[in-house]
Parts: sequence; C-alpha cells; structure tokens
Amino acid sequence: MLKSIRLISFLLVLLITQPAIAQQEAFPFNGKLIIIGGGDILDTMYTLFAKEIGGKDQPIVYIPTATDDEPWIQEGQHLVKFTSRGFTNLSTVHTRDKQKANDPIFIDRIRKAKGVFIGGGDQANIAASFLGTAVHQELYALLNRGGIIMGTSAGATIMGEFMITGPEQRDAPQVLHQYPAGLAFMKNTSIDQHVLVRNRQFDLIPMMESNSNLLGMALDEATAAYVQRDSIQVIGRSYMMIYDHQDWNNQKKELGKVYRPFMMYSEGDVYRFKK
Repeated sequence: MLKSIRLISFLLVLLITQPAIAQQEAFPFNGKLIIIGGGDILDTMYTLFAKEIGGKDQPIVYIPTATDDEPWIQEGQHLVKFTSRGFTNLSTVHTRDKQKANDPIFIDRIRKAKGVFIGGGDQANIAASFLGTAVHQELYALLNRGGIIMGTSAGATIMGEFMITGPEQRDAPQVLHQYPAGLAFMKNTSIDQHVLVRNRQFDLIPMMESNSNLLGMALDEATAAYVQRDSIQVIGRSYMMIYDHQDWNNQKKELGKVYRPFMMYSEGDVYRFKK
C-alpha cells in the first residue's frame, strides 16, 4: 500500500512539473501583416508598408484576384493606388486557373518580393485560385523570412484560417469545418471587415460560439490591424473588435453570462496574444 501511495505521489509530481503543451501561436511567423477593414487605405498605412519593405523602390507583388473586374486587372489599373503614391517596383500575381498558380514565374516574383498586397472583392475568388498551391506556400515563405503582407476587405478576410462569407454570416452556429478555409496567415482565426459601416459586428458570434479555440477579429473601414508575433496594434479612423474566448470565460465566471461579446480597440491600442 505504501509503495502504491509513493508511486501515485511521484506520478502526480511528474504531471505537475511537466511543461504544458503550447497552444498554436496565432501568428507564428517572423514577418508582419497589415490587415485593413476596407474603405479608404490611409497614407499612414502605405507609409508603414513602405517602411517595412525598406522603401518605395523595393519589389512588391500585387494579388488582385478577389475582384471580378478582369479588364481592370489586365489594363493594370489595380497598380495605380501604389504608383500614384511613389511606389516604383510592382509586379502582379493573378490567375483564375488553380493549376497556373504553380507557375514558376509567380513563385519567382513572390520570392524576390519584400512585400505583398492583396486587394478587395470576394475572398472566395482568392481561395479558389491559390489555396493549397505553390503561391500559397511561397506566401508562407515570405512571412517566414520576415516579409510583410498587406490586404484590404476580401484581402483581409483571406488572411484568417476560416472565412466568414456570404449567407453564412447570419446562419445558425456551424461546426468549424463547414466554414470555408482561408490562407491561414493567422491560425485559428476568423477575420471580418467593413464591420460597423455594414452593421456586421455580431456576425462572428455564431462561429465563435461553435468553436472554442477560435480568435475573432473584425475591422471597420479605414482601420487596420498591424500584426506582429505577439501583438496587434490598431491604425486608422475607427475600431477593431476582438472576440476572445478567454474574455468570454472570465465574463461567465464573474457575471454568469457573456454580456460583452467583443472588445473594442481604437488607433494606438494594442491587443496582445495570450498563450
């Protein structure tokens, strides 16, 4: 009996002293993200992007695939927002054919780039063309080597691991795998945009309620989340909303229910990822 008690005590001590298995980081890369909620892209956002890539003469890849306006892309009109602000070294990665997303020319452009910009439209278009392709993997490589990706509207939502899109935004809670997959630059995260302008601040709640490991981020127009390894800083005119299960659990313990489903952050505020 004494030996059994000692064995149990030893096992308990061993269990207590073992380090906990680390949860997956929300942003496990060396690079950075600038995630914009649509609407105006402010000069401060372009300035930050230029600073991160090392100047306006450094190579940038623009991915305009979210839009359905093919003539606008083919005429190079998507690049004007950068060239008109003094950026001089731009190339395009775009296709509607997933097989062509493995084109070595595309890979070479991203490999040489210091930054990538993903434009707005429909995030499903981006996923249909690039999810799981060589372009997708090369974007990971860019972030791993310390590069930066900036995106707006659909280009913001695609950065999450799971996308809220179309009629799903007001459906009843679903299981995680029923939500479309994004490019997952941010892990276990779903990102919404145009939020306050379009009264969508509650649309992430059903997804959060059905998935206890998910982090929700919602951005209003002309507002960006500047994402680094351990934190998110807000830039812009309006608000970022964070839907955090740890905050929900604290409210349930203190108040008996969740009264405040999201925390609001304005320019200069910082949200730090929790381990």
